[in-house]
Amino acid sequence: MNEARPLNLKHLRYFAEVARRGSVAQAARTLFVTPQTVSGQVQELELSVGQPLFERAGRRQRLTTAGESALDYANQIFALSDELAQVLQGAGKPRTIRLRVAATDSVPKLLTVAALQTVIERHREQLELECREGDYADLLGQLAVGQLDAVLADAPVPANLARVLEAKMLNESGMTFLAAKPLARRLVRGFPQSLQDAPFLVGSAPRSLLGQAILAWFARQGVRVHIVGRIEDSALLQGFAAQGLGFVAIPTSIAAEVMRQSHLGVVGHTEEVRQSLFLVRARGRRPHPFVSEIDELHRLRR
Repeated sequence: MNEARPLNLKHLRYFAEVARRGSVAQAARTLFVTPQTVSGQVQELELSVGQPLFERAGRRQRLTTAGESALDYANQIFALSDELAQVLQGAGKPRTIRLRVAATDSVPKLLTVAALQTVIERHREQLELECREGDYADLLGQLAVGQLDAVLADAPVPANLARVLEAKMLNESGMTFLAAKPLARRLVRGFPQSLQDAPFLVGSAPRSLLGQAILAWFARQGVRVHIVGRIEDSALLQGFAAQGLGFVAIPTSIAAEVMRQSHLGVVGHTEEVRQSLFLVRARGRRPHPFVSEIDELHRLRR
C-alpha cells in the first residue's frame, strides 16, 4: 500500500488557476510562469492524490469528478489562508463560517427559516449565511459541483442524481387552508364542501407534486374551486390572501406563524395532503458542520 503524499499548496494554487481559466496557457499568463511549469505542478498534484483532476475537452481542460471536489476544498483552503493572514495582521475578525444554502422556489420561505433557525441561534456570532432560491434542477447542479453546501427542497433527489446527491427528510406536515377572516368565517361552515366555487390562490405550480396533490384532494371531496391566482412567491401569496383575494393552502407546521404575520383565519385542515421538506447534500464530500447539525437536530425531533 502506497503511503499518501502530502499536498503542496503551491501545486494546489496552480491547479485552481487552471480550473478557473480552463487552460494551462491562460493560467500560465496569469501566474507569470511558463505553461510547462503549470503543467508540471498540476501533474505533481495528480500524483499526490493518485488520480487525474482534468480531462481534455477540445482545447480546454475540464475538471473530472475528483477535480471538482479538489477545487471545492482548494477554495476553502485559500479562503482560510487569506482570513488567517488578515487576522494575524490585525485587519480582520476571527474566523466566520460561511454556510451556502439554497431553497427551491416551491418551498415556503417560512419553512426555510424554520429549518435554519436553531443553527442560526446557536452560531450567530460566527455564521455567515448565504441563502438563495431557484429552480430545483439548477440548484442541484450547483450543489453537485460544490457551489452550495445544501439545498432545501420539497421533493427527493431524482434517480439519475442519487449516486452523487442524497436527500434526508427534515419535516413533513399536513395542510391548513387559510383565508382573510371574513372569507374564512364563510368557508369554515360546511368545510370542505364549502370550498365549491370558492376563490383559491394556487401557491404551488399545478405540475408540482404538491400542487397536483392539492387539486386531487379537492376532486376527492367533490368540490371544484375557482382559481383566481397563481402566486409562486410565498410572501406574496400570504399578502394577496390577507387582502381577501382567495383562500390558500399552507403547511400546517407553519400555519400559526402565517396567521400571526398576515392575520388570516383557519378554513380547515387535511392530513391527506403532505408537504415534505428535504435536506439535500453531496455524497462523498465532507459535509459542512452546520449542515450535519441541521440534519442531526431534525433527526432527534422525529
